[in-house]
Amino acid sequence: HMYVNNICYVLNSLTYGDGFCPAATDTTQFVIVAYGYDAEGNEVGTARFKLCDGKDNIVKEWTKWDLSSLGEVVKVEFNMSASADMGGSYGLTIPAYFAYDDVAVRFDK
Repeated sequence: HMYVNNICYVLNSLTYGDGFCPAATDTTQFVIVAYGYDAEGNEVGTARFKLCDGKDNIVKEWTKWDLSSLGEVVKVEFNMSASADMGGSYGLTIPAYFAYDDVAVRFDK
């Protein structure tokens, strides 16, 4: 697992909007996607965490994200995705940042 949170820049964009993206609406979603890979480089699992699930459900505190659905992995990569209102013709218009801390890893004995 790991703990994740929005950063101030993203919170301000979701709450008030900015010159690039509008404020979040009832249908806005902003998601972290984790991809797990085995030793041969094959993708073996994914996990999603919603940093925003509508304007009234924006993550503002450290929240534990269970990554056990990735299975046994040697590498994890992250990507951000968002609903159409947070994107434009060149991709995301919302800042694609998040904070993480306290990453827990299990090793075979």
